[in-house]
Amino acid sequence: MNASEQASLAPLLDKLQPLLASGRLDNVVDLLSLLSDLVDIADNALVEKLSGVFEGLVTAGWEGGMALKMAHTELQSDPSPANFRSLYALLRQPDTLLGLMLVLRTLQIIGQRVRSSALPPDV
Repeated sequence: MNASEQASLAPLLDKLQPLLASGRLDNVVDLLSLLSDLVDIADNALVEKLSGVFEGLVTAGWEGGMALKMAHTELQSDPSPANFRSLYALLRQPDTLLGLMLVLRTLQIIGQRVRSSALPPDV
């Protein structure tokens, strides 16, 4: 290595010196190794599965956000006061009941999973 190449690497080595001294550069190397292993493991089936999960999450977020915007707009445009009669009328609609069933079933599944993953009382 000639003098000009050493001179160009000197600033980089000066910046890397604290990382080398404290051992933090080892963490960076370990992270790069992990990423390399993930690239080796990731086949087309895994990529497609992960993209499907991501698409489902984005879709659920989008639909939830749009439903919230629509409900907010409807409430802003209809200045009638909220009361139990209007709430009961809303609960009688099949779409409302379907949405409530979805939310309640989701909460039931979460509760079942929490109960089954809980530690036994003697531990």
